[in-house]
Amino acid sequence: MSVTNRSLAAGAALLLLGSLAPSLAAPPQRDAERGVRRSLIRLNQLLASRDPAIVEEFAKGEDTLLVGSAAGDRARGRAELAAHFRKYFERPETLSFAWREVEVAVRGAVAWLHAEGEVVLHGDEVDRREPYRLTGVLELSGGKWLWRLFHGSQPAG
Repeated sequence: MSVTNRSLAAGAALLLLGSLAPSLAAPPQRDAERGVRRSLIRLNQLLASRDPAIVEEFAKGEDTLLVGSAAGDRARGRAELAAHFRKYFERPETLSFAWREVEVAVRGAVAWLHAEGEVVLHGDEVDRREPYRLTGVLELSGGKWLWRLFHGSQPAG
């Protein structure tokens, strides 16, 4: 093998290894899907208990985005997320979600999900349920699936 052929073979091997690196670093598919579902459950628990640690469920960076169903319901980056959740935690009712259907797809260290169900507003006297739809993108960071994009909406009747 000439020097040129060796260089080409080494380059091809590096390209192949580079293309496999994300999947080598990612957990097995079933474990990844379970991890994403656990992130959805954890987010719901923190929301229902008004826990400010909910912000830690979101990836660091100014490109992390939450878009909710209400007009102006938008937060970008951890500082805005903290303010967003403080506003919701000051409301008289608590919020949680009841999901009927959750679909998860994972490719390497990136996952996306779609969930259909209801937002539940827990008041002093009665719970109010409204249709809710969620799409999200999560990324694996330090062994934990973190939200990069949360996009919620309430379907029109």
